[in-house]
Formats: sequence, structure tokens, C-alpha cells
Amino acid sequence: MSATVSQVRGWNPIALIDVASSLAAVNAEFDDLVSAVGRATRDGLSQWEGDVATAASARSLADRLAATHLVTAVDDEADEFGKAAGQLTEVRTSTLAAVDAATAGGFAVADAGSVTAPICSTGDIVTDLLLQTSFDEQARGHEATVRGLLNSAADVDRMCAGSLQRAIDAVADISDSPGAPDDYSDRVRDILDGNAFLPDDPRELAQFWDGLTPAEKDGVAAWDPTIGNRDGLPAVDKTRLNEDLLVPITAAAENDLAAIEARHPDWARGENVPPTEGLLDDEQQAIRKDWESWTDEREEASGAVAGLHEVRNQLEGDGRVPTFLMNIDDQGRGVIALNNPDTAHNVATYVPGTGTELSKMGGDMTRADHILIEANKVSPGSKNSVVMWMGYDAPPDLADAARTTYADAGAPRLDSFQDGLRAAHDGPASHNTVIGHSYGSTVVGHAMSEAGSLDVDRAVFAGSPGVGVTRVGELALDGVAPDQMVDHVFATAAPADPVTWIGVIAPEVAHGADPTGDVFGATVFESAPGNNSINVPVLGDVGLDFASHSGYFEPGTPSLRSMAEIITNTGNRE
Repeated sequence: MSATVSQVRGWNPIALIDVASSLAAVNAEFDDLVSAVGRATRDGLSQWEGDVATAASARSLADRLAATHLVTAVDDEADEFGKAAGQLTEVRTSTLAAVDAATAGGFAVADAGSVTAPICSTGDIVTDLLLQTSFDEQARGHEATVRGLLNSAADVDRMCAGSLQRAIDAVADISDSPGAPDDYSDRVRDILDGNAFLPDDPRELAQFWDGLTPAEKDGVAAWDPTIGNRDGLPAVDKTRLNEDLLVPITAAAENDLAAIEARHPDWARGENVPPTEGLLDDEQQAIRKDWESWTDEREEASGAVAGLHEVRNQLEGDGRVPTFLMNIDDQGRGVIALNNPDTAHNVATYVPGTGTELSKMGGDMTRADHILIEANKVSPGSKNSVVMWMGYDAPPDLADAARTTYADAGAPRLDSFQDGLRAAHDGPASHNTVIGHSYGSTVVGHAMSEAGSLDVDRAVFAGSPGVGVTRVGELALDGVAPDQMVDHVFATAAPADPVTWIGVIAPEVAHGADPTGDVFGATVFESAPGNNSINVPVLGDVGLDFASHSGYFEPGTPSLRSMAEIITNTGNRE
């Protein structure tokens, strides 16, 4: 059934925008309150043990998951109201413009859309006949346009009504959804009973998760508290689950540190430390060796605690865009996204290099911030997300950075993570880029070679010691032919960055050719040159500026600008 002119004129899409804004504001406030309650509950439960504590923790998790479902559903509802407002505004504007154009020409437009031409009565029969014929033809054209738009208006109205109703029903379903295990599907019960397994493939897991009821998701999460680390789940669900997982992981790390210090409380206070100089007898040497071992153990445990505390600080820090805890574990790995990658138009994954650890992640989060800010500048109409990916064990120092074992182990983890981003994305596919800095570029390169391939649109190597291959055609991205890789692989090196010289002055410890070299064949972009000068064998007089190795992401640099353009697919680079 077609809409009428009076109905369309009476529409008030602005009201829907007001509803969407109100829903979003109230939902954000509710989400903040849920997070505050969750933090308070977690803090309390971290100091409580026993069966009652376990039951309370399970109930807290169930409540937080239920709140997550509700927040997500209400967000979806607000989005649908906003979309409906835009669609209705567009068709209303077009329809009324057509009606007003016909009326301004002297034509009469009926409420149902029929158009009547004005009567021509000049007194000259021939002139009246010719003009009337022309007016009637124009009337038929106006009528076809108006009726077509009224039909479109009716279609848009029905479509928006259906979308809004589905969004409203989704919120209601969460309240009415049964929560007892008896209501679980056979597949879920089989998994919980140990007779089946969760899908390993991120795409299959995404489909499985999307098909679960809220209660089933709660049940699976209670069964496997680490499920938030599995690739393929939505960022919102991963964040809630991983924030809950962060609590026991942190408590366990703190207990480990306390137990280590309890073995030698005097050493922990800096007292009775064995001598380091002079002649030591056998007993003193044994004590000294024990102290060194204890010190190393304590330092490692302290680093673990500091890293987990830093993750919490980054999540709760003020003044930044929304953060999402995509991964966290007790092995020193963690992944945080700035803005929701599931709803972004452009998603960049930043992979840091040697020396990366959670306790020092503040610097890498700052780099991610700089990338995001610059991306927003070059593409202000886009939704952009930047992921800081510490999802692998990075080499702790330069000596270890000469080994490929860290890249070999990290490559499949990065590959799976990128598959998970694709699988969980909501709506049309996003434009995805992975940025490898220093040894991080080696990890990215290994994920793209030796039969590996990343499901991203573009790869960027910055300050690279090599990526494991000699030519860009040896790398692989999903759906990109080898002879087209030059258009999808980008590289930059500051002239004064000594890390990028490794392949020339010490090829035995390099990881392949310099990605910025002509032979390699990537698309090269400019970096700030750096300062100072030194004569290097083979290279001759070159700049030497160790700080330039960390300067690729500094605001105002050409490298940061170019990376932002690559991420957002702007700047006419293809």
C-alpha cells in the first residue's frame, strides 16, 4: 500500500533522532554503572576464597554477561532509530520536493499522488489544445515521480518499522530468555559435558556464538572463562569476558610474587643481601647464587604483576576513546583496541617489536593513539579503530631479535586474530591494515609467507630489520595476486635508523632484504630523516639517530601521515 502526501508531510524523523540520542545516553550511563559495579565486585572477590566465593563469582559473571547482552541490544536499538531517521528524512525530502515542484508549476497534487494539470483557456482553440496537451504530459510526468516516491516512502516506512520492531524484540527477548541448562541446545550441552568442542576456526566460532541465546553464551562463558581470548567473538563480548578474566589472573600473579618474597622477606626489604665483592667462601658463593636466582624470579614476577596492573590502567584511563580488551592471558600477552573494530570502517592492527611487554605498554598505546588521531584527521567521515597487538612473545633484547623463533610463534596468532576481526565485523567488510614496527614487521612478514597469508587489505613495515623474504611477491594477502602485492605492501625507513641497516652491514643476523630497497619492490613512503652522522663500513657517511627508530609514529611526521592515508585508503595511493 502506498503512503499519502499528508502522511509523508506529517512524518517527524527528528523525533527518531531524539529517541536514538536518548537511548544511547541512557545506555552509556547504564554501561558505566555496570562497569563500576563489576570493578567493585571483582576487587571484593579477589580477596575471598572458598565455595561461597566461587558461587558469588559465577553469579557476578552471569550478571555482567546479561548486562553486556542488554547494552549491546539497546545500542543496536539506538542505531536502528538513527538509521530509520536518516532513511525517512531522505525519502520525505525527495517526496515533498517533487510535490512542491509540481504545485509551483500550477499543478494540483492529490493526497494519493495523482496530479492534475491546470486548465488552459487563452481563447485560442489551437493554442489551448497545444498547451493543454503539454500540460497534461507534464502532469503525467509529475504523477509518475510523485507516485513512485510515495511507493518508496511506504517501502521505507515498512522496512524501518520492521527493523525497529526487531530491535525492540531483541531487548525484550533478553529479559524473557530462559537461563536454565535444561533450555540449552543439544550442541551446547555436548560442549559443556565434554562430548564436543568449540570450533577452532574464528569464522565457525563467530557463527556458533551468534546462534546462541544469551543464556547459552553465559553458560559457555562460565564453563570456559578464557573464551574471550578466542578469535571470532564480538569485541564487546570479548571485553566483558576478558575484564573478568583479568581479575583472577592478576590475583594469581600477585600471590606468586608474595610467595617469592615470603621465602626471603629480609631480601625483599633489601636486608642481609650477600656480598658481591671480595673473596667468597663456598657457603657465601652458594648464598650469592641463591640470591641471584631469587632476584631473577622476583623480577619476573614483579613484571607480570606490573603488566597486568598497566592493562587495567589503560582500560580505565580517562580522556581516551572507548577501549576494548581483545585478549589477555597469564603469559604476558594482551591486545587492546581503540574504538570498536567490529563497527569501524577502517581497522589498523599495530604490532610492536623487540622489548615489548605489558608493563611498558603505555608507550605503544600512545603510538596507537597517534595513529588513530591522524587517521581521523585524514578521513574525518570514517569510523576508525586501531588495535595495539601484543599478542605474541616478543624478543626481550637485540640478541634475541636475531632469532626467527619469536616471529614463527607469533605469525599464526596474528593470522588467527585477523581472521577473527573479519568474522566478528558487523556490516560491510572493513578496510583492514596491519602495521609491523621493528621486529613486529618480522612477525607480520612471517604471517604472510611460507604458505601463510593474512586476511587484510594492506600491510605496512616501519623500521624493519627484514620480514623473512627478499621480494614483495613472496608475501601473500588473501585474495591478492602476487603481481599485485606492490599495491598492498608499504614500507618506510628513516635514513638515520640503524635497525634498517642490518641487512647490509650484518646480513647473517638480518631477517631478509630491506623492505624499502628497490629489489624488494614494496611501495615506499617517506620518514623523518633523523639527526647526527657517522661513517659506517659499506654504507659510508650516514645519519645515525637511534631515536629515529621510535619516531615513525610521532605527530607531524610524514611517516605517520602516510600510514594514516594507507589505513583509511585515502591519499590516492592506489
